[in-house]
Amino acid sequence: MDVNRVIYNVPTRKRILALTFNMAFGNRVPVQLLSLLKKKGVTKATFFLTGEWAQRNPGIAKRIRKMGYEIASHGHRHEDYTTHSNVWIERDVKAAQRAILKATGIKTNMIRTPSGDLDSRVIRKLLRMKQTIVHWDTDSLDWKYKNVNKIVRRVIPHLHPGAILLLHGCDPWPQTLKALPIILDGIKKKGYTLVTVNELLSRIRPKAGRKSSGNAG
Repeated sequence: MDVNRVIYNVPTRKRILALTFNMAFGNRVPVQLLSLLKKKGVTKATFFLTGEWAQRNPGIAKRIRKMGYEIASHGHRHEDYTTHSNVWIERDVKAAQRAILKATGIKTNMIRTPSGDLDSRVIRKLLRMKQTIVHWDTDSLDWKYKNVNKIVRRVIPHLHPGAILLLHGCDPWPQTLKALPIILDGIKKKGYTLVTVNELLSRIRPKAGRKSSGNAG
């Protein structure tokens, strides 16, 4: 796979990292997640929204914007891009852009593909559309594990400068709400500062990292 233009992490010695959330399903967990982040004093995070989710939950999407968090695209229909044609991909990316813009006022040019599914063809297509492709290198697997300790162990021991952390804000996985406070406390205890993905990219020249093992997206 050609990953030279896919962002998995950013090489830096600064103790900074990006906390990211994929938003694709439901409204109960997303609302609780935003309240939790406010309670914990988190002011920097990046939210990857599907277009369909933004259409169904414009109020929550607006709240994400109002709270000052960074907003990016997670595609429109949350379907595997590698199984679709370039024409379909272009339609999906543009549909997501329109839906997110309508809901939040933000025009996105940064995307995380649904489930993180990529191949060289998809990468080339997205780059031709001038999309910044953002993956992750620290995967909580919060969609897979209900055990909070397992989720935490997927994150805290693997923190490093320039990391991009993946979590979800979706109704099927309320365990994220239990794991997140522990993760945030661990990040703080280790002396890391949270920044947005774009802040990582604007400060340091990005490079590709290792591929994640997760596939929920």
